[in-house]
Amino acid sequence: MSNIGAWKGSVLATASGWFMVVCWLSLVPQAARGRVRSRQRWAIRMVRDWVVKGDGCTNGSSLDRFGIVHRATGETRPTFRHPTMRANWILLPLLLWPALSQAQTICAIQGNGTNSPYQGQQVTTDGVVTARFSGSGTINGCFIEKPGCDADPSTSNGIFVYGSNAGNMVPGQRVSVTGTVVEYNGLTEITNASFTVLGSGEVTPTDVALPLDSYDHWERYEGMLLRFPGSLVVVDNSSWSQYGEVYLAPQHTRVPTDHLDPNDVNAVGTSYTGTSNAAAISAAQSAIDRSYVLLDDARTNAWPTPAPWADASGTLRAGSTVVDLVGVLHYSYGQYKVEPTVGVVFQHASRPGVPTVAGTVRAVGYNLHNYFTTLDSWGASNAAELGRQRTKLVAALQAMDPDVIALCEVENTDAAWGDLLAALNAAMGAGTYAALEEDAFGQGTRTVILYKPSVMTPVTPLYALNTSLFQRPHLTQGFRLNASGGRFLFSTVHLRSKLCDGAEGANEDQGDGQGCFNAMRRDQINALVDHWAGLRNATGIEPQLIMGDFNAYGQEDPIDRARAAGLVHQTMEEGYTFGYQGMYGALDHVITTPAMDQAVSGVAVWHINADEPSTLDYRDANVDRYQPGPYRSGDHDPVLVGFNGVELGVGLAEVEERGTGALRVQGRRVSWWITSAANLRSGTIELYDIRGIRCYEVAMVNGSAQADLDGVASGVYTWRLAGSAVAGRFVLP
Repeated sequence: MSNIGAWKGSVLATASGWFMVVCWLSLVPQAARGRVRSRQRWAIRMVRDWVVKGDGCTNGSSLDRFGIVHRATGETRPTFRHPTMRANWILLPLLLWPALSQAQTICAIQGNGTNSPYQGQQVTTDGVVTARFSGSGTINGCFIEKPGCDADPSTSNGIFVYGSNAGNMVPGQRVSVTGTVVEYNGLTEITNASFTVLGSGEVTPTDVALPLDSYDHWERYEGMLLRFPGSLVVVDNSSWSQYGEVYLAPQHTRVPTDHLDPNDVNAVGTSYTGTSNAAAISAAQSAIDRSYVLLDDARTNAWPTPAPWADASGTLRAGSTVVDLVGVLHYSYGQYKVEPTVGVVFQHASRPGVPTVAGTVRAVGYNLHNYFTTLDSWGASNAAELGRQRTKLVAALQAMDPDVIALCEVENTDAAWGDLLAALNAAMGAGTYAALEEDAFGQGTRTVILYKPSVMTPVTPLYALNTSLFQRPHLTQGFRLNASGGRFLFSTVHLRSKLCDGAEGANEDQGDGQGCFNAMRRDQINALVDHWAGLRNATGIEPQLIMGDFNAYGQEDPIDRARAAGLVHQTMEEGYTFGYQGMYGALDHVITTPAMDQAVSGVAVWHINADEPSTLDYRDANVDRYQPGPYRSGDHDPVLVGFNGVELGVGLAEVEERGTGALRVQGRRVSWWITSAANLRSGTIELYDIRGIRCYEVAMVNGSAQADLDGVASGVYTWRLAGSAVAGRFVLP
């Protein structure tokens, strides 16, 4: 600090806590000493705790450099050096020089709102470089931070400085930055910046606990170096492959209505109307919304190769965790996001194998995510996509090796289920599976039952409830287990989706967390509960296993309605089957009668889809990432049920009367009559063998019918009055 010069600066204090000296300089090159060749303004800015060292802005002083001294420690530092010149220094009020850059702290520039109060103005500020991102495909700039630059917790201590010259900055440098404040798509930043290195510094990351008190609080951390203590879990990886970003949260977030009942404070309640507990649903949703943080890879190019943070299998599954994440908070494309400043190390969630459910018989419910052989419709767009979809689905079904399957979202054509059945039997052996289905009205999808004839045999007709209330038939088939003789009813479910297209009145979202068309789903389950009870009564088979996509989470009205009817909602290990926008819950359920419940040995979900990135599916856009195995073969996870056949009744006792119909078997002669309901006095009695094939018909006249069945083989037969719920079964000797 020798030859500082004999001057004393009279300085002006600004509102931001900076000091400024303003002087006129008469620049006189040595070759023309004594003649003024040019005039230039200079501004020297100094921080709150520093003062000018010297004897003043004296006319004619010969200055080599300027210095400042710290008020408390006496430390001196050079702040500005100029070429050899003579200078006339004149102190002027700042208001005379509006063109001069304003010296402001980062906190003042950020302000306590979404936009900077200095937008469009040139400023000078200082801080420590906390992160730098430079080069092609990056966000191209650096972050600087000045901890404690004011006492207002709503103002950020950090800011992003945009520009390629920021690539010369090094984290840990203390710098002065002069540039223009802009609001770039919601981000306060400094652009067209110049930098002066002042020394070195250190910034301790600010700890942030989730959930935030308010989502708006992200603004107060914009541009700052943050740390998230503890473990964060990947909850949404839908943009991982394309944009290199994933949503994290403190836990694997659950849809509120999967565990909170909109109608009952106690989740074991069976009320299925009303909104008495809707406030708890809203509070839980608010906490979830404030719990997310978006982790970005600081790249601006789409489809980064390789995708960041992938495991050895080429995936980043939901449920993977990272501990003590550190990064700077950026804002782009309408989202706050953390750009990591150190390498992110994930504890990867592994791809699970098929869960064990024990028992002697295994059932599966699986939503296939639109298996369509009509191309470029709801499913595959072309033959290549269909081939990849088929391969993945067969791999999943073959690995589970179920004895009976309830399939949802199969195209409403015989060609679609026939195509999948042929592929499955080609993989597992000819005739391994047979199919039971009924055409749905209109377009869209249907449910299909696949079963192994080697394990079970149909002993009832294929019942279908298919009224205008439904979008597709709901199937029920009675089976007899070949090994034990035990009988059970197997039913498929696929209720109306939550999509709001066409929703009106009571079917609109009621704000209770159950989404659109809850009223319709409630009406559908009402009809199904009565229908199932009628079938159990008609067939004499009390054990019933009901599986499928209810499009309702675990505490929503359709599940409550089933439990209110005395049915058992089976608890599933790791019980979510679907993920959407960072929340998880079970849309696919297992419902049983108490008689079936006693035979159930286990229920589990195989998480092959909900946790996987959607960009690993069969689509052409994902062909570079395609894997032929079961993972991401659909969008719902399949559900498996194990049960013990010996626990099921064989059900051979003859039932003489079923509701409004009665039957008598005398040798080979069979008689039917109607015991009530005068509107069912005529019609056709249909007879079905154990394969579910109609093998005989007889007309009913005046409420009764008789048939001599001498030409019909002995065995178990099911009968029904066509167009009604009147039905039964008998053994023909």
